[in-house]
Amino acid sequence: MYSDPWKINLPLSDYTAKLLQMYLQFPDNGPFTVLDWNAYDGEFLKRLTQKGEENAFLYGVSSGPYDCSNMREIGFHRVSQADYRSEAKITNEAFSMVVVNPTIDDRIINELFNAVDPYNMPNFEEEVRESVLRQEEEKERLQKQISDQIDFGALNEDNTEAEVKETEEERQERIQKKMKKELEHRIKSWRMAMREQQKKIASMRWDKFLLNRATTYLKPGGILMMITPKELIDDTISFVLVNQYEDIKIIRLDDDEYHEHRKCIILAKKRNRVTRDEYELGKAISRTKEKPYRTFGQVQKITVTHEEDPETYNRQAAQAKIDLLYEVLEPQTEPSYVLPISDPKDINLFRVGPITGDEALVMMKKSKLINMYQEKYSQVSINKDPVTPTPLHKGHIMLLLTSGLLNGYIGTGPDQHLVKGSAIKDVREFTETDDEGNTRVVEREYYNIGVKLLNAKGKFRKIM
Repeated sequence: MYSDPWKINLPLSDYTAKLLQMYLQFPDNGPFTVLDWNAYDGEFLKRLTQKGEENAFLYGVSSGPYDCSNMREIGFHRVSQADYRSEAKITNEAFSMVVVNPTIDDRIINELFNAVDPYNMPNFEEEVRESVLRQEEEKERLQKQISDQIDFGALNEDNTEAEVKETEEERQERIQKKMKKELEHRIKSWRMAMREQQKKIASMRWDKFLLNRATTYLKPGGILMMITPKELIDDTISFVLVNQYEDIKIIRLDDDEYHEHRKCIILAKKRNRVTRDEYELGKAISRTKEKPYRTFGQVQKITVTHEEDPETYNRQAAQAKIDLLYEVLEPQTEPSYVLPISDPKDINLFRVGPITGDEALVMMKKSKLINMYQEKYSQVSINKDPVTPTPLHKGHIMLLLTSGLLNGYIGTGPDQHLVKGSAIKDVREFTETDDEGNTRVVEREYYNIGVKLLNAKGKFRKIM
């Protein structure tokens, strides 16, 4: 049982960030942009890009205000406070690298790790061998027991010669065929169960959604870094990877950190053009969930030449090619991926989630249309000749009068007059008697509205 499932969603360590940094080559002669969809407090991405920090422009998404504040403090270029699953408006094909680290739902953790222990993947071959041999032993025991009780002699009932017992070689051949058939059945049943599990947790997953987003916002040649449990590397995401990316590597964390996080890191470079020619590779990657984590880094040895045994050679070579995709995270002498240059000026859209109040105020200050409207249609006190957007009715005018917004001179020539409106709050007290005869004093608030004017002849008039 997985005793600490909450650790699966913790940020990866600084040590892991330093090792991953060795896989990446940052441009020296130009800027590059990196987006982290689930950046937490931004420390992981900051450490990951430390080698190229002079040219790095970091973009982060996090739902926590503290995390967003920390990202701004440590030098992130743009920060969006929102849930990473929210609607986004971001410039397409603009980023040098995108980091995808979706939060894993607790229900998925329980389904994957508490119901099934991925450290002890079923050893079907051993199970089948034990089962078949046990059946054979039981069969031999029963046959011996029957022969000890009843002696049918050397002849059959029709006096023909009894069948000759099978030789040891024939027996071993029969057992091997039985084992092979049972093993195929077990593997088929296991994969059917995995497909059912995949369907069960499909509605709880956001990894493919975020992978598609990352693909949209990465520029061709851009680098994907996707952090996810190996049990989720199935055909949900494998065919997106092989169709959209090349130079794919699946790297598991070292033993100590893997035991806590249960995660692998997918590194890949976005293709210049989508392909549909890598079906077999996608099918192989989709079975990563079945691959024991301790076999990462082991490569199939080719034991024959193509001339000696073409079929065996092709099978072993294909398996070796797949095995080369899998590694264990370790220091690198040479980087495997080069980040392309990306100018942050080209990223003119970057927002995740609904527009916040602060964003709206900033946009209003930048809006020429709003400034023009304010200059033309602002309050009477700063406009000598105000013009209403629509014709005013009597009710509108009375509201403006009583609110005081029309205080001052109105009209011209002999019709000019001075207006003052007011709204004064008044409190009145009265008594109420309930059904039981109890009396209480109740206060009610009222507003006394008044509009007075002084005409050109010096006479006051009260309109209200």
